[in-house]
Amino acid sequence: MQKIVVTGGTDGMGRAVALARLERGDEVVVVGRNAQKGAALLHRVARAGLAGRAHFVHADLSLVTGTGAAIEEIRALVPAVDALVLCARHFRSTRAVTAEGFESTFALFYLSRFVMSHGMTDLLDAADAPVVVNVCGPGANPGRIHWPDLGLEHGYDGMAAQLQGGLLNDLLGVGYARSSSSRKVRYVLLNPGAVATSFSGEYDPATAAQVEALRATAMPVEEGIAPILALLERPPAAPVSAWMRDRPIPLTGPAFDGAAADRLHAETERLLGARPRYVTSGVTAERLRAVLDSPVFATVATVQPDGTPQQSVVWVERDGDDVLFMVGVGSRKERNLRRDPRVSVLVCPPEAPYGYAAIRGRAVFEPALSERLRDDLAVKYVGRTYAEHVERTPEARAGLGEVVAVRVTPERIAGRL
Repeated sequence: MQKIVVTGGTDGMGRAVALARLERGDEVVVVGRNAQKGAALLHRVARAGLAGRAHFVHADLSLVTGTGAAIEEIRALVPAVDALVLCARHFRSTRAVTAEGFESTFALFYLSRFVMSHGMTDLLDAADAPVVVNVCGPGANPGRIHWPDLGLEHGYDGMAAQLQGGLLNDLLGVGYARSSSSRKVRYVLLNPGAVATSFSGEYDPATAAQVEALRATAMPVEEGIAPILALLERPPAAPVSAWMRDRPIPLTGPAFDGAAADRLHAETERLLGARPRYVTSGVTAERLRAVLDSPVFATVATVQPDGTPQQSVVWVERDGDDVLFMVGVGSRKERNLRRDPRVSVLVCPPEAPYGYAAIRGRAVFEPALSERLRDDLAVKYVGRTYAEHVERTPEARAGLGEVVAVRVTPERIAGRL
């Protein structure tokens, strides 16, 4: 009995592959974002008497944190993985950005597959003859990789994002064979042809019409998964290979260039290293950074000795993803934070009165930053140094006492931005 992991396994080809392998007698872990569809799949499996060998992992693979959490849940379910089948993708006619700041097609179609492939290498190596089948569409591809703008921030087009995702996955396969510590895993890039899948996506009217026309002429899912099942049964001997259904594709040309694969691997590692290290909900990283870089007033909440909140309005500055502000030495805020460093910083952009971000973390005092930060904040909010501000604004003289800089490293961010 083999252990198979299928992403995008609640719909289309992923679901069909999962059911076929369960019926064959394997243990299957399905990863998907729709809990209801996952429950429906498990219900069907239970009715067929296969429940003990089926698992559903609920995960948002468009988030690196979600993909990492899915890997850990898989790790708790099975000691080894014989095959990883990567099917998850979602079309968007309109550009969207994840809570971690990545364009969503790039995040789901490419980045999650990178993290899954490399993050599960140890589980794959624990199997006898492990294989990764990346259903991505190698072969003739009229798209291109937008190296300076992988997130297609400028001139986004849904089809261009999908075509780029296919090319990135081609290089992922080549790069995996070049950079992975594994000498057992066989990495397979597969183009199954035009298949009448669920076509998960959010389409504009013109694209929706094209999808319906394609669905009418595409092969049924049962036929579409035949090459996937064949590759799982008989993995190729080469460390990396590409297939158009049952026909091998030569690994030649720019799509499989080793130097480009190395470049993509390095850029992906850089992007992963630069992503926010905190959990967000309803707030995109790029939008929050833009708000914090504006002269927005923030409300800082600290904890009083009796447990009640104490709030005050402050100027803020961003340092990377950290938030900096000042407190007066001896003030209630300073005393509260020295006793209990838990803090919340709330920002509400004035141009979007129903938008907000609540940044929660722990405060660290940084006296060495105090004088510079006070001047930086004054320039940001009133357009002059703090000394000039006090000279021109008599009421500001009340704040001439000693101050100390506070740094908040986010642990969780929630809101609507």
